[in-house]
Amino acid sequence: MEKSDSILYSQAALDFVKVSTAYCRFLEQLSPNARGREEFCRTMCSLLPWLYAKAVEMPEVPETGGWNSPFVTEGDYNDVLNRVAGVLGEWDDFLDVFVDDFKYSDTPVHCTISENLADTYQTLRELVETYRQGYEESMEVALRETLEDFPTGWGRKLLGALRAIHDGKSADTSFEEEPSTANNKTLPRRC
Repeated sequence: MEKSDSILYSQAALDFVKVSTAYCRFLEQLSPNARGREEFCRTMCSLLPWLYAKAVEMPEVPETGGWNSPFVTEGDYNDVLNRVAGVLGEWDDFLDVFVDDFKYSDTPVHCTISENLADTYQTLRELVETYRQGYEESMEVALRETLEDFPTGWGRKLLGALRAIHDGKSADTSFEEEPSTANNKTLPRRC
């Protein structure tokens, strides 16, 4: 099969890998000292919908046998998780009803933006690294696995994080000054 005929080199696949690379690079270079929460949230509100759209635009990848060795280590995962948590601080936590654990609970489930973004990072970084190596069979397996995990895995995590960031930004813009107080409690400000 010619490269031009392969889904691996289609414009949709290349765009998806390109935005996945931008997402991974941003998280890997994130520094609590270099970027503030506001810039982080603004960037995520741009990258996450773009990433979601590129995943949705992908055609179905044919079934392929094989498997790939993982590239992302536990240390890599924890590094990204801690970078994001460090930037967000107390605004990292959110409650979610759109998670599988909610079916066992009558209250929203505690989640963190950092974990959702790190889970998404892990999946996408595996794809990016596989593409970087350039072995077509591995690339096809990685692309298929990434897209298979999208509907119930990293796609949900991405949306959960985006929803929490959006809610935080929306709540934050409603305050022109410092957080107001009610019943002697400070209302949390997000992003």
